[in-house]
Amino acid sequence: MNDSRRTAAKNMFDIQLGKAGEVVMAGRLDATQCDAALSFLNALSEPRVIDLGRLDYISSAGLRVLLVTQKRVRGSGAGLKLINVRPEIHEIFRYTGFDRIIEIAAVAG
Repeated sequence: MNDSRRTAAKNMFDIQLGKAGEVVMAGRLDATQCDAALSFLNALSEPRVIDLGRLDYISSAGLRVLLVTQKRVRGSGAGLKLINVRPEIHEIFRYTGFDRIIEIAAVAG
């Protein structure tokens, strides 16, 4: 893969359902991807588990997507659980206090 394609791939974001029904996020969840991520999550009746094992970056706008989703899911008596959170992403959650708002079940690494 040439350098420009490698850079483009690294800056991309992907969100989909995994085999066990979990939401899988990969790439960079930044302001340019938040509308797509929120639309995907809002289309699910109750997303509960989000696998962040392939998420490279999350911005404050990305944190807002998770917070809005957490509030919606909590309204039905459930809550989000994040799994396979990479250490650098976990540090962002810890620093911002999101680790006290959203359950982080597994930290990778």
